[in-house]
Amino acid sequence: NIYPVNDCHEMVMDSEGRIILLTNHTKNNVIIYDQSGHLQEVWGTRFPGAHGLTLNNENGIDYLYITDTERHEVIKTTTDGKIIQIIEFPKESGRYNSKDQYLPTETTIASNGDIYVADGYGLQYILHYDRYGKLINTFGGHGEEDDKFTNAHGIAIDKRKNTPTLLITDRMKNQLKSFSMDGKLLDIFDLPGAYICRPVFHKDEVYLATIWSGEGAS
Repeated sequence: NIYPVNDCHEMVMDSEGRIILLTNHTKNNVIIYDQSGHLQEVWGTRFPGAHGLTLNNENGIDYLYITDTERHEVIKTTTDGKIIQIIEFPKESGRYNSKDQYLPTETTIASNGDIYVADGYGLQYILHYDRYGKLINTFGGHGEEDDKFTNAHGIAIDKRKNTPTLLITDRMKNQLKSFSMDGKLLDIFDLPGAYICRPVFHKDEVYLATIWSGEGAS
């Protein structure tokens, strides 16, 4: 296989309409197609745990935010693979004893450039950084309480109302949880039997991929 794929955890579409696929195969972590499915570009050999992919347009330029569960990092790149910024494991939060506890699965970017990271395979915290990578806030964490998570897998910003909020997956609880941008729980939406990934917004609707469904899913 010339362009092998292990796991494709996420795809995004850039401002040119190209489809960008993220894989954790280090021969080609990023594979880019046009809308007809024709291969345009491949790059990336340094992201063995590539998992979450967020595209954010900043001053007319598209950037990618890749979460890597094996590197225990969030990496910001250009769409042609130049690394712009690396956010390492949040030692400064005081929540982690080692980087191995930090397994980030997804990011979302606020309009002011703030970065929110969901540690969905780690200790289940939500980390809030400014655009420069300075930690602002930490909330959530593993637990059965309503404002905590068992699997904070996906995160997105809900901009459908005047005041934006965070919509965060608690996959193993079959729930979506709404939080204020500073980390206060606002609402819980039960989705019985649905083990959901990242929320995706389109106009007035939210879409969710279900990785498993039904009783006994694991």
